[in-house]
Amino acid sequence: MPIIHAKSEYLIPRGRAYFDPYDASERLTGEIDLGNCPGISLSIETEKAEHFSSQTGLREKDGSWVVQVQRTGAMQCDNFSPSNAALWLTGSHEIKTQLATPVTDEERTVLPGRQYQLGATGANPLGVRNVTDITVTAKTGGTVYVAGTDYNVDTETGRVQIIVGGAITEATAVLFGYKPVAGKFDSVKSGAKSELTGALRVVSDNAAGGNRDWYLPKVTLTAGGDLTLIAEGTDVVVMEFEIEALKPANAEAIYCDGRPVAN
Repeated sequence: MPIIHAKSEYLIPRGRAYFDPYDASERLTGEIDLGNCPGISLSIETEKAEHFSSQTGLREKDGSWVVQVQRTGAMQCDNFSPSNAALWLTGSHEIKTQLATPVTDEERTVLPGRQYQLGATGANPLGVRNVTDITVTAKTGGTVYVAGTDYNVDTETGRVQIIVGGAITEATAVLFGYKPVAGKFDSVKSGAKSELTGALRVVSDNAAGGNRDWYLPKVTLTAGGDLTLIAEGTDVVVMEFEIEALKPANAEAIYCDGRPVAN
């Protein structure tokens, strides 16, 4: 009977990635679907303690022990969702509400040729968007300026441009009036942390090879690389994360399981 050789298993990996952030007490809070991640990789580095014999003229190694292991990795994600952007910024994502409260006396000192964001405050630095009924009035004297002659507006972004050569002269104190549209919107801001801790799961759907699901019960995610805000080309934005796989107190650092098949 001929020798039976092992069948090679070739792998073209695909799948979905999920991140489950820890809360302040290191409890898992629920998995975030990261969407399309075109690349997730792991790397293992070990450090050895070595011993050399001094019993003969030739110094020979007679002992070698692995004393340290470090498991790191990288992840690329091109699903630029608000929750993923918050992960990259190690910040927060929330749904904010814009109220349809009319404003009549937002005071600004303006310069011809400059543009001004309506509703910008310390609490709301991006200001209001989608506004109607924009007016510009002189604080002193009550002169009502004319749209298209003295100023231009972008109602979608809530911006006012003071026209050079119009009736609004340099360093004029004006009052902006407008009415925001009521609605909700996503808001993301950066945080004070430099990394996030949680669990990482990869559910495989491979193009070739058997599906094996990966689970890392404790990892740190650190943003890396550049985040493109304006680009000339057509490539989609990719967020890059550095991964460090840690060993929890009562578990292993990395798990990789196949799937049971009914007998």
